[in-house]
Amino acid sequence: MTFLLILLLLAALVFVGWMFLQQRRKLKQLSKLLHNQSIEMKRQQQLWEGNLLAQEAERQRIAAQLHDEVCTKMGVLHLTFHRLRRTEPDKQEYEEMCDEINELIGETLGMTRRISHELVPPTLEGFGLVEALEEWCEQIRNTGSADVRLQHNLERSDLGDVNSELNLFRIIQELCNNTLKHASASFITIDLHKEEEVIAFQYCDNGIGFDPENLSDKGFGLQNIMNRAKMIGATVAMSTAPDHGFEIRLTIPVMSEKQ
Repeated sequence: MTFLLILLLLAALVFVGWMFLQQRRKLKQLSKLLHNQSIEMKRQQQLWEGNLLAQEAERQRIAAQLHDEVCTKMGVLHLTFHRLRRTEPDKQEYEEMCDEINELIGETLGMTRRISHELVPPTLEGFGLVEALEEWCEQIRNTGSADVRLQHNLERSDLGDVNSELNLFRIIQELCNNTLKHASASFITIDLHKEEEVIAFQYCDNGIGFDPENLSDKGFGLQNIMNRAKMIGATVAMSTAPDHGFEIRLTIPVMSEKQ
């Protein structure tokens, strides 16, 4: 009888120990799940904040263009029109002011159209990223500022959606603008290649480079690039140093991975 009680006690202890281990394992799994959820929520928060920062920067840029270009022209047009009202129609000055007003209207329409195209470039919307980049590179070459070489093996479906195409296009625009404004570079290479489950993007220039620890006014532009990279799920690696040019690499998941 005593032996049976001991066996029952041992069995009870084993059962309690097993239950304890099971509960401990479940707690560990729950803790890991909560930890992973916390990391994902933090990542989503950073992505959301980056998205807001990129949108705000875009709004500020458009607002500055509207103020500096369109509003300025409209102000001159307004003053010229009031001068016209005080001028006799049969005087030569009247005809000259009519011509001036007509020219100002044409310039303002052109500026408005250009700003509208910058929001979503028609070539990007109609024909895709590669065609828009070809057009953008040609515009840079035509200015004589730098030679630009674009290499790719992409099809339009590889990035998956217009929003991803637009964000990558904006990244490349920002990089080119930074190079032309700060780097004194004569050559830029843009490389976009699909490699299995990712798109590998590489941008290089042969400019003066900079110290990554001392970004000064370049920091804001690079922050916009980092924010947009997060929005398309890209990982970023950058390499630069004074007098050693600039290079940045993005690894972007293809459509099947993002979905």
